Amino acid sequence: MFSRPQVQATATDLARLRSLVQMAGTEAPGADLFKEEFARLKIVADELAERFVRLGSRVSYRDLSTKRERGVRVVRPEDADADGNWVSVLSPIGAALIGLSAGAIFRWADADGRLRVIKVLDVEA
Repeated sequence: MFSRPQVQATATDLARLRSLVQMAGTEAPGADLFKEEFARLKIVADELAERFVRLGSRVSYRDLSTKRERGVRVVRPEDADADGNWVSVLSPIGAALIGLSAGAIFRWADADGRLRVIKVLDVEA
């Protein structure tokens, strides 16, 4: 397993994310990763909410393997829209980003066993 950065949520976030864990099942490609990260969440004060990725946050990140930068909005599964760069929190990239702060580097193995490494560049509420 990889050493992972701290992931955060507010008490309000926790309730919203818990409902997604319960509905996630195993069919979504990032469901297992999302469940792992949900279990690691640290609850923080609402005043800190703008510092980390939450549902609805716009995030810029860099894939450190390909050097590609991308901006996405992390949303509930039913709101995902590839054309608008709205990614589901139950997708692998959405699950990787949730709860991270700018500067965090996150590593995980994708479904094919390939190492993925991303760095969060910026987070907008």
